[in-house]
Amino acid sequence: MRYGAACGAAGILGLLLTLLTGSAAAGPSEARDQAGTIVSQAEAGVSEVARRAKGASVRRIQPAERIAGGEILLRNKDWERAIQTLSQVLELADQHKADENSRGDAEFLVAEAYFGSGQLLSARRHFLAVLGRAPTPPYDSYAGRAASRLVDIALRTGSDVGLDEVEAKLRVLPATDSSGSMQYARAKLGYSRNDYARAREAVAQVPVGSTYLHQAMYLQGVVLTKDALTTASVAPVAPVAPGAAPPVGSGQPAPKAPPPVATIDAAKVAVAIEQFRAVTRLPPDTVEHRHVIDLAWLGIARLQYETDALLDAADAYNHVGRTSPEFSTALYEVAWVYARLGDYQRSQRALEVLAITDPQSLSLADGPLLRADLMLRSGQFDKALSLYQSVKGRFEPIRAQLDAFLTSTNDPAVFYDRLVADSLEQQGHELSPVVLEWAREEAESDHAFSVIDDVTRSRDLVRRSRRLASQLSSLLSSSTRVRAFPELKAALEQTLGAVNRVTQARLILARALDSLARDEVSGELQPLRQERRALMAKLDQLPITAGDFARREASGESQWNAVSQQLQRLTLEVDKLQAIINALSRVVHDADQHGIKADPATRERFTAEIAANERDLSVYRERIHGYRDAVDNGRVQIGFGDARFQDDSAARLRFRQVFAQEVRLVASGQDSEDASAYAKTILSMLDRAELAETQLEKIMQQLEAEAAEKARSLQDEVAREAEAVEQQSLHLDELDQQARLLVGEVAMKNFAMVRDRLKSIVLRADVGVVQQAWEVREEQRTRVLNLQRERAREEQNLNDELREVLDDAEGSP
Repeated sequence: MRYGAACGAAGILGLLLTLLTGSAAAGPSEARDQAGTIVSQAEAGVSEVARRAKGASVRRIQPAERIAGGEILLRNKDWERAIQTLSQVLELADQHKADENSRGDAEFLVAEAYFGSGQLLSARRHFLAVLGRAPTPPYDSYAGRAASRLVDIALRTGSDVGLDEVEAKLRVLPATDSSGSMQYARAKLGYSRNDYARAREAVAQVPVGSTYLHQAMYLQGVVLTKDALTTASVAPVAPVAPGAAPPVGSGQPAPKAPPPVATIDAAKVAVAIEQFRAVTRLPPDTVEHRHVIDLAWLGIARLQYETDALLDAADAYNHVGRTSPEFSTALYEVAWVYARLGDYQRSQRALEVLAITDPQSLSLADGPLLRADLMLRSGQFDKALSLYQSVKGRFEPIRAQLDAFLTSTNDPAVFYDRLVADSLEQQGHELSPVVLEWAREEAESDHAFSVIDDVTRSRDLVRRSRRLASQLSSLLSSSTRVRAFPELKAALEQTLGAVNRVTQARLILARALDSLARDEVSGELQPLRQERRALMAKLDQLPITAGDFARREASGESQWNAVSQQLQRLTLEVDKLQAIINALSRVVHDADQHGIKADPATRERFTAEIAANERDLSVYRERIHGYRDAVDNGRVQIGFGDARFQDDSAARLRFRQVFAQEVRLVASGQDSEDASAYAKTILSMLDRAELAETQLEKIMQQLEAEAAEKARSLQDEVAREAEAVEQQSLHLDELDQQARLLVGEVAMKNFAMVRDRLKSIVLRADVGVVQQAWEVREEQRTRVLNLQRERAREEQNLNDELREVLDDAEGSP
């Protein structure tokens, strides 16, 4: 090992010397020394290269690297890539290529990735697998967290599937653990079962300093709130777990004005408020803990609102930071607090900040309408009218779009197909993202959109699987198949680098020969020398080190990137033309509304021309999509073994043959005496170089044969997996057909509810406009009445003064 490393270092030094000398030819003795050193290194390094090549073929894949990479992706919230990486570890474990510790780590981490991405059913499957193997190591360290997550999933989905298994498993597991995860899981399970006494008992056992202390104390506050409010208008959020946003209270719509509860136990409310205050005094040492603290301030504010402690409620809302995910909710609710206090200016200010910080909030309609109402109350009639009109102008077209979308068909299956399409914006009826967001809110209880999302995600996975299978097939059937096997690729690069280093030795010898050769030679030597010199120009840039191979691969990548960028520019042009077509379609459709008159024949001609252009754009999109697939397939076929390497191999072989033949002719006396003498001294060195090169080439052939064998085996496996994907696609279509009518009906109902909500918003805006006009009329009427009263008073005063003057005149002598 030490000798091989020394040989490698000497080879690098020799290469650097060659590169530093550049095109200038070394003297005959220096050239022989440099080339001899390189050839000696090649001869000594053949066994080392062979050993490393053999080690590359038997090296087992280490799953620890994949787990570390998956955890990094998980921490960066790159859910999809984390799922792919960690699923590879589970696949290795199924093939008995990973130990049980690696399986346990990957099982829990992939469950966390599924949970973070919102794929709750997949997350439940993996969490149940973790909990099912407890208390066996390493699953015992994840048992409490897995149980906690399973309770979270049950609360979010509204289904108690899996909770019985969780409860049964917790009975046989230890009641506590040092991290506090087991106690917290038991507390959440008690909360989900409405067993608040058991929940409080488990919370009390969470140790101080545990990462679950914040969540546990917050859960205690939720339990006390449940106990204090017999009819709660406050929506206490469900317990949270580290690493995930709370399921309720984050992005959920706040009530317009929470109605008073029927019965409130003031003493118990005070205890609940104090419990939440205890949470706020905990250190905000992580992002999740800061979120819990913000939720505790919201809990305090809402309880104080219910008990009419409005100033205290406003103060609690103001503790929620601007960077908190609950900041928008706090702004909206504190605006109502200020409105109840009669402080309309602060209420307006809070709503203005909300409009800036979260313009797409679910309260984006109620907030502006409340601002307009407050402006109307404070006498800002022009601003109120402008705001009412802006709300109507924004939501009336959305309502019309949704109405057209709903009335376009009564078939739930067709409606379902539109919902699971790639993009609603690409359909004939465009829908605002607001509509889809509100429809999801309405469908939260029946999980209709969860089915749609799962179907859409499954179809996307099928498409990606087909694309990956196509790319793998293209790679495995090409000359660059070794790229699919990184260990073999590294061994081949090392071997080829050694072969190219021997070729560099020949180049050094050839340049020294040129320095001694005559300018004019005749016979067979002249064409050989010309061919050899032409080949030398091609062989100057042969890759030798790992950096050389990486640069060559990056060069190929850049060529395909240029093609991909050109396709992206064409895509942008197509999108621009699509926007122009949409605008022209709207102009033709709404021409009458804008006072533009056109005869039916002209309008029909314009419509037909727009439709023809749209069909052309569809064809262009398909072509671009096909070119992009071709680019993706081409991108995986660059690198080791592509046409550049094949050209190098042909040039290297031909150079070796031509140079050997030239040296033999020169040694026979067909050149100058110095050249002949030099040629005789390097003949043996060339024989040694050819022998070492032959041995290295045999190693390369063995590696390539092994890569070809593995490629055939892997290609068969890819074909089987592709067939399995197609079978799953058929099964997905069957499930899709079963869910089509039911989910379509539910989704239509939810969209109808959104339409009613939009109608209500537009109606409230219209009522606001009428109210503004009435208030302006009343103000003007009051002003006129005041003017009339003032005028009557002034006339009465004048009459009184005139009467006094007349009385004084009559009484004078």
